Amino acid sequence: MPANFTRRRDLFLDAGFTDPDAVLASLASEVSAISQGAWDARDPAVRPALQARVAKLPPAQLRLARLMPEWLGARSGDLATALWLAREEHGPALDLPGFLFAVLVALLERSEPEALAFARFMLDLEFNWQRVYTDPSLAYEFLREREPNPLVWRLLDELDRRGERIKVLELGCGIGNDAFGFLRSPLTDAYLGIDVSQEALDGFAARAAREKLRITPKLLQGDFFTALESTPTVFAGANVVYSYSSLHYFNSQELGRLYALVRSLLGPRGYFAFGIKGSGSVWEGQGLPLYRPDVWVNLDGQSRWFPSREALQRQLDQAGFEIRFHEMHDHWGYSELGRRDVFHFVLCSPRA
Repeated sequence: MPANFTRRRDLFLDAGFTDPDAVLASLASEVSAISQGAWDARDPAVRPALQARVAKLPPAQLRLARLMPEWLGARSGDLATALWLAREEHGPALDLPGFLFAVLVALLERSEPEALAFARFMLDLEFNWQRVYTDPSLAYEFLREREPNPLVWRLLDELDRRGERIKVLELGCGIGNDAFGFLRSPLTDAYLGIDVSQEALDGFAARAAREKLRITPKLLQGDFFTALESTPTVFAGANVVYSYSSLHYFNSQELGRLYALVRSLLGPRGYFAFGIKGSGSVWEGQGLPLYRPDVWVNLDGQSRWFPSREALQRQLDQAGFEIRFHEMHDHWGYSELGRRDVFHFVLCSPRA
């Protein structure tokens, strides 16, 4: 499940709303009434209904909502604090759906990309993850074939020096770009790739069918948690769990659960390897700050975490992992063509 669902709920909790599920249910009802179907703030039919709803907002709440673009931009505020201020100022009288719609209208007057990011995160409660793959304005070339990321070669070199044979479970395999590095390696005895997108898995299968591979990859459509819980029955003996550019979609609570499942799966002799965008990423600062300095709603509407080196190491230590290597890499052209990105490359093992 994309982090938007849980981070949005956490956002309302952090802002002091004692029943976030009721808040989200009320918001969903109002969004449905305005959009009459799939939410898209660019739809010309949505604008008049949006303006009519905002006109019902009490003047003091409207005045606060219209300050939000400046708060989120020039004043370096975040959405969590904005909601906390609104609730503290107006208490039970706060018309939260109307307030959020008014923030959207104010953002549309300043920056349509930021307004759309806000709408996709805060108001599109049924965000269609598949759309991220298929919309050319959002997809970041997820479906483009490319060579494996450098972390694959760094990991294989490390495991070769350790004399390991590996069975790889990849979380977020996409169309198989990194997988083919593992599948072509003489170290690999088995491979299972998991992804939420069936379209991506179909592309992976088509590529695999074209190649003469020593081993046949297994592919599974679904979310990471269900897959990790069921892996012992569908993919016995995995000793490497690998993920690239996927973990920043999860909030802290979800990551804790994911780490625990990985530890349980691997046992004392396995390896957990991942690449994650870090502080200074090309996407940090794109869109709207959500909460803390390192969680952003990017322009595609998805929320992402960009940890510092210290924050990530502390999290892994608390989760019971021993770090084998942790390197910071400049990665050119992976996220956006011709632009530098910053990644953590991490290899760790469950602590005995």
